[in-house]
Amino acid sequence: MSDLDDLLPGDATTTPEDTWAALRERITILSERAWENRNTWPSVLAWLRNFNGRSGFDPEVEQLHALFLLSQFLFIGGAETRVLLQAVFRDLFMVPLIQEVRRDLGGSRDCQAVAQGVHAALARTRFLGVGNPSESGVHLLYYFRQENALPKDLFLDPAAMFTTTVTPDGVTSRQIADANINRYVFVDDVCGSGDTAIKYSRNVLTELASLLPDVKLHYLSMFATKAGMERVRRYTRFGENSAAVFELDETYQCLSERSRILHAKPAHIDPATLAKVALTYGALICPAHPGGFDDNQLLIGFQHNTPDNTLPIIWGEGSLGMPWTPAFKRYPKLI
Repeated sequence: MSDLDDLLPGDATTTPEDTWAALRERITILSERAWENRNTWPSVLAWLRNFNGRSGFDPEVEQLHALFLLSQFLFIGGAETRVLLQAVFRDLFMVPLIQEVRRDLGGSRDCQAVAQGVHAALARTRFLGVGNPSESGVHLLYYFRQENALPKDLFLDPAAMFTTTVTPDGVTSRQIADANINRYVFVDDVCGSGDTAIKYSRNVLTELASLLPDVKLHYLSMFATKAGMERVRRYTRFGENSAAVFELDETYQCLSERSRILHAKPAHIDPATLAKVALTYGALICPAHPGGFDDNQLLIGFQHNTPDNTLPIIWGEGSLGMPWTPAFKRYPKLI
């Protein structure tokens, strides 16, 4: 048990005020040490004012349960992101690539031969982000290149994978821009439902595979839900070349019966109340996905953005008819 966990009292003699004070201290420590000084206490109070009794409980009860959820939020800052991107390259890409090269060499233990094979394979590889240049998957490539000391010519914009030619009689055709490249590695921050990777596979990768049948495709993410990653492996051309540094099982669904955050919940935090508060307000902010996209019920965010798989009460900003102050802002896709 960590020092932060020790701040959460759980015995029957604890008052709601004691739990509130412990949660406030925990959040203050998180803000200073883990959240890069985001969500100082005045900002937290502004967020808590969203909870004003609309779920049927007293505002004080709602706010205590909301404060508990916030105290469990996992924030991935700049330093952590860089370490995770090292792990993506080393553990998810290089280790399997070395194994592949050794297998192609008949299980060779000749270090020089293996190194040469890896170097040759890497030269025929391109790293890409998932989405267009304005989205988070592409944004991460800058840090991915820095942390893994990779030359910039190993990186590619998805639009540059193809070239289009028009014959004199007006017939248009598409070709692979560089036929020497036989491996494309797509890097992402989080795979929640798997929908983004599936759509990408159906659009961009279908054409790529039709032009280059032996192409090797990889989808590598810092975080993924177990269910989302299983969907990517099953329904995309990435197949078994799909992996995440951390796969989050159903215990990371913070409102579920098996939720890991409820194993050591403090006194005066009731699971049923927690779920009703989160989902009632989630439905007001984001009616289609009150528990986050695909009901993933995550409590996770990054320095560059908060995914929509996280509970909307954390990142929602509402509208003119439903104002809402977020705890951790999300920058949504506009189209």
